[in-house]
Amino acid sequence: MSETVDKLFMAATQARKNAYAPYSHFMVGAAVATESGQIFAGANVEEAAYKTICAEAAAIANMVTHIGRHRIAEVMVVGGAENDGRLVTPCGHCRQYLREHMAGEMKIHVAGPEGLRKTFTLEELLPYSFGPENLK
Repeated sequence: MSETVDKLFMAATQARKNAYAPYSHFMVGAAVATESGQIFAGANVEEAAYKTICAEAAAIANMVTHIGRHRIAEVMVVGGAENDGRLVTPCGHCRQYLREHMAGEMKIHVAGPEGLRKTFTLEELLPYSFGPENLK
């Protein structure tokens, strides 16, 4: 893994430990790297009415809160159980959030607690997407 991917993995793994998932018990951490190399992490947060804040949305909100709207260069999502092999990719809503802040060729890494499982581009996960340029 590259140095940026390693840093993203560490940040997302740490955030995952802080996830609040008392209902689903499905803990997810995410981290985004800006084009300037800053890393922001987030964890999923549930509540009793089953309205979840996803880890990816939390990481993006953390980025925007701290430095304003910036472009995301890479993303790491860590979920699932160690060695279960299942991919925990961003949900449809989070894919659209990512689309708002990153270009289609940018990388989204998905991992389990043991490490990287697969890398996608945003375009692979959200082909023919609608974004800010469609509103111009």
